[in-house]
Amino acid sequence: MEVQELKKLIKENNIPNFLIFTGEEYEVQRQYIQQIAKVKKLSVYYADNIDEIWSSLNSTSLFDTNGLYVLYDDRQLLTNEKIYSQLANIQRDNMLILTLSSVDKRLKMLKTYKDSIVEFNALKSDILKRYIQKEIDLNDRNCEILMEICDYNYGHCLLEIDKILHYVDGCVREYGKPCDVDIDGVFKSLLEDGTLYVPPRDTLWDFIKAFLQDKPKLAYELYQDLKELKVPTFSILSNLYNNTRQVLQVQICTSNDIAKTTGLNQWQIRNAKECVNRFTPGDLTYLMRLIQKVEVSIKQGNIDESIAIDYVFTNFYSY
Repeated sequence: MEVQELKKLIKENNIPNFLIFTGEEYEVQRQYIQQIAKVKKLSVYYADNIDEIWSSLNSTSLFDTNGLYVLYDDRQLLTNEKIYSQLANIQRDNMLILTLSSVDKRLKMLKTYKDSIVEFNALKSDILKRYIQKEIDLNDRNCEILMEICDYNYGHCLLEIDKILHYVDGCVREYGKPCDVDIDGVFKSLLEDGTLYVPPRDTLWDFIKAFLQDKPKLAYELYQDLKELKVPTFSILSNLYNNTRQVLQVQICTSNDIAKTTGLNQWQIRNAKECVNRFTPGDLTYLMRLIQKVEVSIKQGNIDESIAIDYVFTNFYSY
């Protein structure tokens, strides 16, 4: 289910009793949960696992209070067919939303409820800018800087906006009355003094960029840094795969509107453009398949995790 479809169902008050939320925009998910609760006139209850709320979901007592129940990454619900097969029978006006940090589409439960999955992907930059400027009166350029340092994540943007607004509130309290505040000036000042968090040099991104720019010697040196930092192998493989896919999407895109055609945000497009045309589309496709093969082989015990990245280097650059 697309987010726009869910939005339409909320407006019509025709929301299914069970939904699965996934994707990186946790703050947008939270806002949708609150909006659903408002429309359905339900209180929101958070629980650790399905056992805590199963009796409430299935109660037919007139004296029970209906609720919108939210579970986070409940592995029991995902794997217990006896339980998840009964989700369609949630009683009365109760609702259940299962939020997942990642989706394994091989799971039978997710195949069964594929039409209930709503994926909250990163907001496109123009939409994210509108959201930010509803919260704070920043000019376009400072909005773009804020989005960039927050990796185009709305929830992260809100945390940094909260710092700015708290600073402004402090100025108002100090002078004892409302005063004209240059929000853009405050933003610049807090950015310069380190109050607003700017991520440090990202060794993982440097490694990925070197790899996809066909600089194997530099990439391998940066990989040694990643090992010293104890960055998980699966994190390296996952990020390399995702960035390879994004480079491929941008490289073969013939549309003038890359964002609309590919679904990538401006940050992802800008990063991908730094690496296009270093390899052929066939090379990039091979690399993606190689990474998938290595991930599966690690899980099956056929490749030791300690040599997995070396295996990718050897097989890709000798391809």
